[in-house]
Amino acid sequence: MAAHTFNVVYEDAGDGWVYAHVPELPEVHTQGESLDRAREMVKDAIALVLDERRKRGETIPSTGWALVESVEIAG
Repeated sequence: MAAHTFNVVYEDAGDGWVYAHVPELPEVHTQGESLDRAREMVKDAIALVLDERRKRGETIPSTGWALVESVEIAG
């Protein structure tokens, strides 16, 4: 089976929790009690979604690069 690479966005969900989602796979979103746990959870979620897509005969999207940054605006 071919390896796939996806962009994952991690966001502070408050109280130490981290929210993770995959723009190329909108059905993949999860959270963890730490960044490490969110990474584990999102990998599991991606694997489940890819398995379901394969079972339905759907294509797996290709991934380009992504840039996520924080910007501060005065005021």
